Amino acid sequence: RGSNSAAAIAENAMRVATTGVGELDVPTMKKYIQYCKVKCSPRLSDEAGDILASSYVKIRDDVRKRVMETGGGQAQMAIPITVRQLEALVRVSESLAKMRLDTRVQGQDIAEALRLFRVSTMNANSADPSQAGGGGSDPAPGVSMSASLPSRDELVRAETFLRSRLAIGAVLNRQRVVEEAAAQGYGGMVVARALSIMVSRGEVQERNQSRMIKRVR
Repeated sequence: RGSNSAAAIAENAMRVATTGVGELDVPTMKKYIQYCKVKCSPRLSDEAGDILASSYVKIRDDVRKRVMETGGGQAQMAIPITVRQLEALVRVSESLAKMRLDTRVQGQDIAEALRLFRVSTMNANSADPSQAGGGGSDPAPGVSMSASLPSRDELVRAETFLRSRLAIGAVLNRQRVVEEAAAQGYGGMVVARALSIMVSRGEVQERNQSRMIKRVR
């Protein structure tokens, strides 16, 4: 009986997550998370592993290149991704797949884990450590704030794409929209920022803990 109850909770949680219809209270969400932990142990698919490996190399190479171009002598110190962080990306990706009760980590999980990394670790790395706690906002040596923040042109293009993809009144899975944008050549951070701007303007509403988005005007 307990097993059937847990399965019913999981089924309802998945339905809310994929359709955006309904709400989950905190106790139900806790039960669902516990169910995921017990019932699911996803592993990297070959595709996801290849995406993660190539992204790891590209991030390191891009940052090292920026450091060398600026003449910085602290290239190793400025590279913000280490093997430990790579392991953390794997764990985050596995957790995302686990929340879908998927036995395999998919490319979309890697994409979201990398997005979270870029908007957290990379942005944090852009802050000057010597100004920590003092409100300073100068970029760290070799890391340009402009390199991590989308340009106005990028944001305008991303918003145009989002408006064409989101018909007024439509409710779509946020991650799916981001993936479609990525397939069209838009960066995940750019799309995420553009969506945030549209939400602040009241053009788009976020639902189900931001997993679903609805265009309202």
